[in-house]
Amino acid sequence: MVKFTTILLVLTREEGLIVSFGSIAVFFFILLISGLRKTRKLNEENRRLMDSIDLNLQETAEEEYQDFTETHAYKSDS
Repeated sequence: MVKFTTILLVLTREEGLIVSFGSIAVFFFILLISGLRKTRKLNEENRRLMDSIDLNLQETAEEEYQDFTETHAYKSDS
């Protein structure tokens, strides 16, 4: 009977360790998955922003240059 009780206590301790390590592993797995999702979303947003910046730069580069020296305040009329 003593051996059975000792074996039961040892198994209970091992099961407790397994459950605690398992719960810790599940927590970190959820943390890892949420981090990967957040990284993917941030990369997509970054790509969209970079595309919009590129489009804005192309539009400003295509605009015709306007010479503003004609209305300059320090222009000499001579």
